[in-house]
Amino acid sequence: MDNASANSLRKRKNSNFSEDISPTPSKAIKLENSDDVEERADNNHAEATATPSVKSDRSTAEVEEFDMQSHICELYRFIISERSLGRAPMKIQRLINMDSSCRNFYASSIRDWIDQEHGNFLEQYRQRPDSRINFKGTRKYLTDIAKLSRMSRGLSLSFELALYLCEHSYLVPENGKIPRPNRGDCGPCDSLLHKLCLRMRDEYPNFEPEIHLSRINDQRKHFEADDDGLIQHLLRTGDLLVSWVEGPSAAQAIYDSTKELILTDYNHIVEKLQSAVAKNHSSSSRNSNVPGHLVPSVEKSLPRVKRLLSMAGGKGLAFDLLLFAGRHSYVERKKDPLGRRVTETFDQAADNLLVQISNAIREEDPTFRPVDAMEMLIEEIETTGYVGYFPQSYKLFSSWMPEVGKSHARKDYDDLHAKIKSAHAAVERRLRIFVKDGSRPTVDLLGRKMVEFLDEINKLSMKLGGLFPAIEIALFLGECSYTKMEGLGPLYGWDSKSSFRCKRDFDPRGDDCLKELLQRVIDANLSLDMDYYGRLKKSVDYLRPYGITTYFPLSFELLRRLS
Repeated sequence: MDNASANSLRKRKNSNFSEDISPTPSKAIKLENSDDVEERADNNHAEATATPSVKSDRSTAEVEEFDMQSHICELYRFIISERSLGRAPMKIQRLINMDSSCRNFYASSIRDWIDQEHGNFLEQYRQRPDSRINFKGTRKYLTDIAKLSRMSRGLSLSFELALYLCEHSYLVPENGKIPRPNRGDCGPCDSLLHKLCLRMRDEYPNFEPEIHLSRINDQRKHFEADDDGLIQHLLRTGDLLVSWVEGPSAAQAIYDSTKELILTDYNHIVEKLQSAVAKNHSSSSRNSNVPGHLVPSVEKSLPRVKRLLSMAGGKGLAFDLLLFAGRHSYVERKKDPLGRRVTETFDQAADNLLVQISNAIREEDPTFRPVDAMEMLIEEIETTGYVGYFPQSYKLFSSWMPEVGKSHARKDYDDLHAKIKSAHAAVERRLRIFVKDGSRPTVDLLGRKMVEFLDEINKLSMKLGGLFPAIEIALFLGECSYTKMEGLGPLYGWDSKSSFRCKRDFDPRGDDCLKELLQRVIDANLSLDMDYYGRLKKSVDYLRPYGITTYFPLSFELLRRLS
């Protein structure tokens, strides 16, 4: 047989490999030394040349092919049995994931591991009975179950194994239920089973949530409820299955009942405040702890919000309910605002949860734009003056809708800018009369008028995104505090060497205002994008020849440092 025949034989051997486990053409697996492979190939070629029987050649090829397949299967099983699938090369992982025999071997191995751990636990319990010790060893196999779910046709096997693991994760006491404090956290298992349920629903049209809800409830009945009346064991998965079985009414019921509880507690606190005021018992010592009564109410709502997040059709309700809880986490008063520091624990937890919910909704609906929620947050933050109110959520919303935050501050900026410009024009009309009459004003008319807008600048700076607009308009206010009108100038026509000149009442107060705004920039480690220093320097240079040195001296130095 010539070389062409030998090459043809090798091609037939390769083409007969199982599709499930055949390696890629680029030497995905290296089982032997290259010298051994070449020696075997030479021997095969010699035997094929010396033996005219085609049947004998095929028999030899089939034996070698079977031998190769058995080596590959042994390698795959070794990787699985050592729980090293995640450390194997990606090509090997892909081959194993597509192999049906590997999938079944992996599933049976996981079940054996769980049984072995469970047997060890029972033996330990027999030697030292202690109801406080529950079976936790199986949690390390959650990763294996997750990997099995990603294998070809491995989802249903992994789903059953996850339930099997949960069933073997506790020991039912003879009398009573498993005490809640003694139960290990089932969160990771619940999270995995929740994800597998969602996939089972999508990929298996005949998936029956009623059956699996019954299986889960058979487990949950062995556990005590927590202080909120909730059984934490497989809570998320149970809520998801309930929402499928009962429909939208299941999530709506949780939403309505939680909202009612929050509102009831809130109204009770408000009534106590009103009663205290009516009885003239409104001293800070008696009322300082009143807002603390709101904390348990709104904090109790967080687990319920999380339940909605796990349920079908519950994400939107969870979003609204959490914002509702936030609006009722404080009480507004004209004097002695009820310190927001009291609810900082709730604020941080609620903020993190709102970010999680918002991202989950956005993932399902990329067009999600909570404009109303963002505008409401803006109003509440500005009303309370508390920047710790959903800060991360506001930042997230701003990244989705930057125009909403900017337009909010910009509108106030434009309104204030127009008012200052109009006031400046009105004063200059009056100054033209002085010029026409040939007289000079004896008071700083422009400066006195501009002082009236300092409070509004401070208010603008406290708005979300209002600090830089406030700095810009403070500079504009300073520019409107003097005139370049011919015949008057910034000294209102008085000679710089005269014993009398108009006192510039605006300068010290304007400088204090701008200096505080700039100090906030420094404290927040922010940077100024615009050339505010150059802009202020133009005014300083213009006024200096007139002997005016009181124009923003401290602010000018801060801007020089920031530039």
